[in-house]
Amino acid sequence: MTNLSSAKPRDSVGTVTCIGGGLIGVGWAAHFLRAGLKVVVYDVAPERAEYINRTLDAAMPTLVKLGLSPGASRDNVRFTTDLGDALSSADFVQESATENLDAKTSLLAEIDAALAPDVVIASSSSGFLASDLRSKAKNGHRIIIGHPFNPPYLVPLVELAGGDQAPGAVAKATTFYRSTGCEVVELSREIDGYIGNRIQFAVFKEILYLLSQGVADLESIDRAITSGPALRWAVMGPSSVFFLGARDVGLYGDFVKLLSEELASGYAAPPDFVPDPALLRRYADEVTSGIGALGQAPLLEKRDLGVASIRLALARLASTGAGQGGN
Repeated sequence: MTNLSSAKPRDSVGTVTCIGGGLIGVGWAAHFLRAGLKVVVYDVAPERAEYINRTLDAAMPTLVKLGLSPGASRDNVRFTTDLGDALSSADFVQESATENLDAKTSLLAEIDAALAPDVVIASSSSGFLASDLRSKAKNGHRIIIGHPFNPPYLVPLVELAGGDQAPGAVAKATTFYRSTGCEVVELSREIDGYIGNRIQFAVFKEILYLLSQGVADLESIDRAITSGPALRWAVMGPSSVFFLGARDVGLYGDFVKLLSEELASGYAAPPDFVPDPALLRRYADEVTSGIGALGQAPLLEKRDLGVASIRLALARLASTGAGQGGN
């Protein structure tokens, strides 16, 4: 059976400390568990232990489906409310605390002061710059962005951004993340929101615009994405898809010009479109009463099963050499 477990060397990382026991922190814990690592999860709230255990139990069927690395076990994950204890055995730190710049900056400085200077600290921040997050740290060169998509155990992307001060830390993190099965994208320079989130929000803006214009309900808009472009995007990026849309490769420049003309003619929300509070309330209400009418549980099951199946199918496709060229 095809699986996505990794047997690559981990550059001496045996224990990962996950700072923060919320949705992203426990998602990372599940990912590192599947990779066969020891994981320490730290949170200031003792009640997080129950949430972490419940979430890991729920994730285990998906982890098994994706493929467990040798030695992977629920017993390799432990919880603590003592930061010093959490960091005492850390070979790599994944910070996923509250998305508050001041709080993160102070926390990262505290973590930095407690670690040997060669241990990489990666922040799961969804938009902050590493240059800001390291501003209070003595060894700021090892603090970088390691931004996942939710949940990290299911979606393999991690975006790395370190700015000019952390090329060594980014290189070490790239090697480590890839060894655990992540798909790593390194940013050449820092930008708010990184890559994936900026594209997600561009799509979200378009969804709000279509809703505001009465084009379709949200369920129809979602189906137009999942049954259309999203199927191709699961296999290749938009630029690859557009390249295949040109009748003649030699005329691709003309095809791109045609795309730009379609943009100018109204194939996207106007630049001055800003969703107002009433539209945002309407959007939230329609999602809650329509798409989410049965709660999150059935959607979570559909997401996990669907994404895991797609990942395994793509892995099988890659193993056959399809799309690789050759004889």
